[in-house]
Amino acid sequence: MEMTEKEKSNLFIIRLIKLFKKKEINKYIRIGALSVVFRFRSKKNFMGRFGGGWNWKLGFQAGGRAIIFSLLICSLTFKFEKKSHDKI
Repeated sequence: MEMTEKEKSNLFIIRLIKLFKKKEINKYIRIGALSVVFRFRSKKNFMGRFGGGWNWKLGFQAGGRAIIFSLLICSLTFKFEKKSHDKI
């Protein structure tokens, strides 16, 4: 059975991801409606710390209910979530 070029490239990417496992730290805390996420990834990851090959990032992003602070080698995300009410 022959594989198409797209199937070959997908298989190649899957093998690379298995070869270069992610090295990361994710910490999550929730205080009421506010959730805070700390994320650190090693620069040796397949796609870099921040994806797309980027290893350094400084700044912030805001939109909707979330604010993301990128602090060169890690990121802090503050997200305001709706409180869920248990319905019986």
